[in-house]
Amino acid sequence: MAFGKIRGAWLGLAVALGAALAPGASRAEVPELKIGIQYGLGYLPLMIAKNQQLIEKYAEARGAGKVKVSWQVLSGGVALNDALLSGNAHIVAAGISPLLTIWDKTRGGLNVKALAGLDSSAYWVNSNNPNVRSIRDLTEKDRIAVPAVKISINSVVLQIAAEKEFGPGHHYDLEPLTVTLSPPEATAALVSGKTEITGHITTPTYGTIQLASPNVHHILNSRDVIGEATLVLAYATSKFYEENPKVVAAVVDALRDGFALIARDKAESARIYLAEESSKLSHEDVVKLLNNPDISYSLVPHNTGVIADFMHRVGSLKNKPESWKDYVFPILHGESGS
Repeated sequence: MAFGKIRGAWLGLAVALGAALAPGASRAEVPELKIGIQYGLGYLPLMIAKNQQLIEKYAEARGAGKVKVSWQVLSGGVALNDALLSGNAHIVAAGISPLLTIWDKTRGGLNVKALAGLDSSAYWVNSNNPNVRSIRDLTEKDRIAVPAVKISINSVVLQIAAEKEFGPGHHYDLEPLTVTLSPPEATAALVSGKTEITGHITTPTYGTIQLASPNVHHILNSRDVIGEATLVLAYATSKFYEENPKVVAAVVDALRDGFALIARDKAESARIYLAEESSKLSHEDVVKLLNNPDISYSLVPHNTGVIADFMHRVGSLKNKPESWKDYVFPILHGESGS
């Protein structure tokens, strides 16, 4: 009798193990996926994935099990990189320069690389100082807001512009004028004209709000100095990438859907943006922005080498990438990136 009970228990265990190990069995790779993003339309493909629960859908379809996705909004590449390194986020989205910085510092260790490109939009430099019509007019009395001093893509755009305007070796000439503020804070300060902030390097999302004020004008477009380039990407550690291939693929699947929706239906994309982020822009304003040629999106990074080459040349990177594939995971290596 005892033998029969033991035999029955083993049979039950075998059946359970067989079900768990059977092809197609659902097993959660990571039970909770933590993603960090920032403010603005540059993160719209991820906002669509969040709003439509696309990552959850594709994770289950790929056999990764039921994955809970949690989101946090932080300001600046430094904060996002800290979240990634501390384990408070598995995937973060930030500028190409914060990505390159953390890629450089984690080589041979965590090996942080990009999973996907996101935003290829222009960055604008706006000012409320009537005496400033170009970056050459900036003086020590001006203060320019960026999400993170020196490391942010906003700061790097200013460095490249300064070198182009003033010559080699002058890339940091305007760095002392920069101060750290989130895009909403910088926009409020610039429009009010009542603080030390006289300039802001930002995307068209916040730039448009600023330019609606009669005391704010445009002085530079990043495409004038670096052309069109993928300046915002999503990235993770190699450990996460290798241990969670189905979840990683699900994120890329979700992003593809996000890009497709933006291309197909600007009105719906604008609705989702306003549902996901508090904004002073109207639905009509957002639709107009999505039709603005200064706003564009790309899953596959392009023209990122111009940033990598500059950062290495001026000493911001110790290691020089030989190719865009050095700082992007193999999931995109079959694409035509740069």
